[in-house]
Amino acid sequence: MTISKESLESQATRYLRERILDGTLALGEKLVESALSKQLDLSRSTVRMALNSLVHEGLVVQKPYAGWQVVDIDESDLWELYHLRLALEGEAAAMAAEWASAEQKAGLMALFQSYQALCREHPEDNRAISAMDWQLHQHIVAICGSERMQTLYKQILYPLQAYIGISHQDYDLSQSANSHEALVTAICAGDASAAAEEARANITPFSRLRAAR
Repeated sequence: MTISKESLESQATRYLRERILDGTLALGEKLVESALSKQLDLSRSTVRMALNSLVHEGLVVQKPYAGWQVVDIDESDLWELYHLRLALEGEAAAMAAEWASAEQKAGLMALFQSYQALCREHPEDNRAISAMDWQLHQHIVAICGSERMQTLYKQILYPLQAYIGISHQDYDLSQSANSHEALVTAICAGDASAAAEEARANITPFSRLRAAR
Protein backbone atom coordinates (compact mmCIF):
# COMPACT_ATOMS: atom_id res chain seq x y z
CA MET A 1 0.00 0.00 0.00
CA THR A 2 1.23 3.50 -0.84
CA ILE A 3 0.04 6.36 1.34
CA SER A 4 0.06 9.95 0.14
CA LYS A 5 2.45 12.37 1.82
CA GLU A 6 -0.36 14.30 3.48
CA SER A 7 -0.90 13.43 7.15
CA LEU A 8 1.26 10.33 6.91
CA GLU A 9 1.05 9.39 10.57
CA SER A 10 -2.71 9.91 10.68
CA GLN A 11 -3.29 7.85 7.54
CA ALA A 12 -1.00 5.07 8.72
CA THR A 13 -2.78 5.01 12.08
CA ARG A 14 -6.17 4.82 10.38
CA TYR A 15 -5.02 2.07 8.02
CA LEU A 16 -3.61 -0.10 10.82
CA ARG A 17 -6.64 0.55 13.03
CA GLU A 18 -8.98 -0.62 10.29
CA ARG A 19 -6.89 -3.76 9.69
CA ILE A 20 -7.10 -4.61 13.39
CA LEU A 21 -10.83 -3.91 13.66
CA ASP A 22 -11.68 -6.00 10.59
CA GLY A 23 -9.52 -8.91 11.77
CA THR A 24 -6.87 -8.70 9.03
CA LEU A 25 -4.37 -8.19 11.85
CA ALA A 26 -5.34 -10.76 14.46
CA LEU A 27 -5.53 -10.21 18.20
CA GLY A 28 -2.09 -10.92 19.65
CA GLU A 29 -0.35 -10.73 16.25
CA LYS A 30 3.22 -9.43 16.26
CA LEU A 31 3.80 -6.16 14.38
CA VAL A 32 7.23 -5.61 12.88
CA GLU A 33 8.23 -2.00 12.19
CA SER A 34 10.48 -2.83 9.26
CA ALA A 35 7.84 -4.98 7.55
CA LEU A 36 5.13 -2.36 8.04
CA SER A 37 7.47 0.36 6.81
CA LYS A 38 8.06 -1.56 3.60
CA GLN A 39 4.39 -2.48 3.18
CA LEU A 40 3.17 1.09 3.65
CA ASP A 41 6.13 2.73 1.91
CA LEU A 42 6.76 4.89 4.96
CA SER A 43 9.72 5.59 7.21
CA ARG A 44 10.07 3.50 10.34
CA SER A 45 9.73 6.64 12.46
CA THR A 46 6.30 7.36 10.93
CA VAL A 47 5.22 3.76 11.48
CA ARG A 48 6.48 3.97 15.07
CA MET A 49 4.41 7.12 15.70
CA ALA A 50 1.33 5.40 14.26
CA LEU A 51 1.88 2.39 16.50
CA ASN A 52 2.28 4.68 19.51
CA SER A 53 -1.07 6.29 18.65
CA LEU A 54 -2.67 2.85 18.58
CA VAL A 55 -1.14 2.08 21.98
CA HIS A 56 -3.06 5.07 23.37
CA GLU A 57 -6.23 3.72 21.73
CA GLY A 58 -5.77 0.35 23.41
CA LEU A 59 -5.31 -1.57 20.16
CA VAL A 60 -1.55 -2.17 20.28
CA VAL A 61 0.87 -2.97 23.10
CA GLN A 62 4.64 -2.59 23.21
CA LYS A 63 6.45 -5.22 25.23
CA PRO A 64 10.07 -4.84 26.40
CA TYR A 65 12.45 -6.89 24.25
CA ALA A 66 9.49 -8.28 22.27
CA GLY A 67 8.35 -5.28 20.24
CA TRP A 68 4.85 -4.38 19.14
CA GLN A 69 1.79 -6.57 18.93
CA VAL A 70 -1.94 -6.24 18.49
CA VAL A 71 -3.67 -6.29 21.87
CA ASP A 72 -4.68 -9.77 23.00
CA ILE A 73 -7.87 -9.77 25.06
CA ASP A 74 -8.02 -12.55 27.66
CA GLU A 75 -11.02 -13.44 29.80
CA SER A 76 -10.01 -11.03 32.56
CA ASP A 77 -9.69 -8.15 30.08
CA LEU A 78 -13.02 -9.07 28.54
CA TRP A 79 -14.75 -9.13 31.94
CA GLU A 80 -13.38 -5.69 32.76
CA LEU A 81 -14.29 -4.18 29.38
CA TYR A 82 -17.78 -5.66 29.53
CA HIS A 83 -18.57 -4.22 32.96
CA LEU A 84 -17.10 -0.84 32.10
CA ARG A 85 -19.25 -0.72 28.99
CA LEU A 86 -22.32 -1.78 30.96
CA ALA A 87 -21.82 1.05 33.46
CA LEU A 88 -20.85 3.75 30.97
CA GLU A 89 -23.52 3.10 28.36
CA GLY A 90 -26.28 2.76 30.93
CA GLU A 91 -25.41 6.08 32.55
CA ALA A 92 -24.80 7.80 29.20
CA ALA A 93 -28.23 6.75 27.93
CA ALA A 94 -29.92 8.06 31.08
CA MET A 95 -28.02 11.35 30.83
CA ALA A 96 -28.84 11.69 27.13
CA ALA A 97 -32.53 11.15 27.86
CA GLU A 98 -32.44 13.84 30.52
CA TRP A 99 -30.03 16.40 29.08
CA ALA A 100 -29.78 16.06 25.29
CA SER A 101 -31.39 18.85 23.28
CA ALA A 102 -34.34 18.32 20.95
CA GLU A 103 -31.96 18.76 18.02
CA GLN A 104 -29.58 16.12 19.38
CA LYS A 105 -32.44 13.68 19.92
CA ALA A 106 -33.67 14.31 16.39
CA GLY A 107 -30.17 13.51 15.15
CA LEU A 108 -30.22 10.27 17.13
CA MET A 109 -33.56 9.30 15.62
CA ALA A 110 -32.30 10.07 12.11
CA LEU A 111 -29.23 7.90 12.69
CA PHE A 112 -31.41 5.09 14.01
CA GLN A 113 -33.63 5.27 10.93
CA SER A 114 -30.54 5.04 8.71
CA TYR A 115 -29.51 1.99 10.73
CA GLN A 116 -32.92 0.41 10.11
CA ALA A 117 -32.66 1.14 6.39
CA LEU A 118 -29.21 -0.46 6.22
CA CYS A 119 -30.45 -3.64 7.93
CA ARG A 120 -33.48 -3.75 5.65
CA GLU A 121 -31.63 -3.13 2.39
CA HIS A 122 -28.34 -4.94 3.11
CA PRO A 123 -29.12 -7.57 5.77
CA GLU A 124 -26.07 -9.64 4.84
CA ASP A 125 -23.51 -6.83 5.24
CA ASN A 126 -22.30 -7.58 8.77
CA ARG A 127 -19.36 -5.20 8.56
CA ALA A 128 -21.49 -2.18 7.64
CA ILE A 129 -24.20 -3.10 10.15
CA SER A 130 -21.66 -3.54 12.93
CA ALA A 131 -20.09 -0.17 12.10
CA MET A 132 -23.51 1.50 12.21
CA ASP A 133 -24.27 -0.19 15.53
CA TRP A 134 -21.12 1.25 17.08
CA GLN A 135 -21.88 4.63 15.54
CA LEU A 136 -25.27 4.66 17.27
CA HIS A 137 -23.77 3.78 20.65
CA GLN A 138 -21.03 6.38 20.26
CA HIS A 139 -23.63 9.00 19.32
CA ILE A 140 -25.57 8.33 22.51
CA VAL A 141 -22.43 8.83 24.58
CA ALA A 142 -21.59 11.96 22.57
CA ILE A 143 -24.94 13.62 23.35
CA CYS A 144 -25.00 12.71 27.04
CA GLY A 145 -23.37 16.02 27.93
CA SER A 146 -20.28 14.70 29.73
CA GLU A 147 -16.81 15.06 28.23
CA ARG A 148 -15.38 12.83 30.96
CA MET A 149 -17.86 10.10 30.02
CA GLN A 150 -16.78 10.39 26.39
CA THR A 151 -13.10 10.17 27.35
CA LEU A 152 -13.66 7.06 29.44
CA TYR A 153 -15.73 5.47 26.70
CA LYS A 154 -13.02 6.04 24.10
CA GLN A 155 -10.59 4.07 26.27
CA ILE A 156 -12.67 0.90 25.95
CA LEU A 157 -14.20 1.46 22.52
CA TYR A 158 -11.54 0.15 20.13
CA PRO A 159 -10.51 -2.96 22.11
CA LEU A 160 -14.18 -3.94 22.36
CA GLN A 161 -14.72 -3.27 18.66
CA ALA A 162 -11.73 -5.43 17.78
CA TYR A 163 -12.91 -8.34 19.91
CA ILE A 164 -16.60 -8.17 19.03
CA GLY A 165 -15.92 -7.57 15.34
CA ILE A 166 -13.84 -10.74 15.12
CA SER A 167 -15.93 -12.95 17.41
CA HIS A 168 -19.28 -11.91 15.86
CA GLN A 169 -18.36 -12.27 12.18
CA ASP A 170 -20.79 -15.14 11.61
CA TYR A 171 -23.71 -13.68 13.57
CA ASP A 172 -26.98 -12.69 11.89
CA LEU A 173 -27.11 -8.92 12.48
CA SER A 174 -30.04 -8.22 10.15
CA GLN A 175 -32.40 -7.46 13.07
CA SER A 176 -29.91 -5.56 15.20
CA ALA A 177 -31.37 -2.14 14.40
CA ASN A 178 -34.83 -3.16 15.59
CA SER A 179 -33.36 -4.31 18.91
CA HIS A 180 -32.35 -0.68 19.56
CA GLU A 181 -35.78 0.83 18.95
CA ALA A 182 -36.85 0.83 22.60
CA LEU A 183 -33.54 2.45 23.61
CA VAL A 184 -33.80 5.25 21.06
CA THR A 185 -37.49 5.78 21.86
CA ALA A 186 -36.77 6.07 25.60
CA ILE A 187 -33.99 8.62 25.06
CA CYS A 188 -36.09 10.72 22.70
CA ALA A 189 -39.01 10.59 25.16
CA GLY A 190 -36.79 11.76 28.02
CA ASP A 191 -37.31 8.56 30.04
CA ALA A 192 -33.93 8.24 31.78
CA SER A 193 -34.76 5.08 33.74
CA ALA A 194 -36.02 3.18 30.69
CA ALA A 195 -33.11 4.45 28.59
CA ALA A 196 -30.56 3.11 31.08
CA GLU A 197 -32.33 -0.24 31.28
CA GLU A 198 -32.57 -0.59 27.50
CA ALA A 199 -28.93 0.43 27.01
CA ARG A 200 -27.76 -2.31 29.35
CA ALA A 201 -30.13 -4.83 27.74
CA ASN A 202 -28.60 -4.10 24.31
CA ILE A 203 -25.09 -5.08 25.39
CA THR A 204 -24.05 -8.61 24.47
CA PRO A 205 -24.01 -10.65 27.73
CA PHE A 206 -20.62 -11.57 29.14
CA SER A 207 -21.39 -15.30 28.93
CA ARG A 208 -21.97 -14.96 25.18
CA LEU A 209 -18.81 -12.91 24.70
CA ARG A 210 -16.78 -15.46 26.63
CA ALA A 211 -18.25 -18.35 24.64
CA ALA A 212 -17.11 -16.67 21.42
CA ARG A 213 -13.44 -16.74 22.46
